[in-house]
Amino acid sequence: MSQNIYDNIRTRVIVLQENQILLLNDDGTWRLPGGGLEPYESLLDCAAREVREETGIEVEATSIAFLGEWIYPTYAPCPHKRMHYGYTLEVHVYAHPIRAGQTLQQEGPDFPIPAWIPLATVPQLPLWPKELKTLATTLLAGEAVPGVPSIIRQLESPQTDPPVELAYTQIAIPAQSEV
Repeated sequence: MSQNIYDNIRTRVIVLQENQILLLNDDGTWRLPGGGLEPYESLLDCAAREVREETGIEVEATSIAFLGEWIYPTYAPCPHKRMHYGYTLEVHVYAHPIRAGQTLQQEGPDFPIPAWIPLATVPQLPLWPKELKTLATTLLAGEAVPGVPSIIRQLESPQTDPPVELAYTQIAIPAQSEV
């Protein structure tokens, strides 16, 4: 296992548009766009870059949705036989397209194919992570889900005035009966 954080932290991006989610079809299994953090890059910057690279569209990443930890071998089998232990943190981030009508583009011929998938079909898909099925059902029921602000720290005095409020977001779509 590497001690370099850039080898162990990844983003996965939940891009929502109307009643759809942006997913990648990877040989019949669906997953979110996303990838590894690069040096000097924030999590939200990484999320936007990865979506652009893998789908061709520009998005604004807005907040952290949830975290996924891979702890080898305590909770997951080691992905490589030569590994004895390891750790990966996947930060799932909410985002939305910055312009309507952007055309999806596959990263290359050997890469997964991006597609807008109706939230109503998500629970039936072979999909990773499975929590996206619960998220789709929750959003379709008209319930809002929280997003957690990403706070990029600066060195400052402990006497500095705090922000008036934290930038929590609520992600929601109209309930099916309202559409």
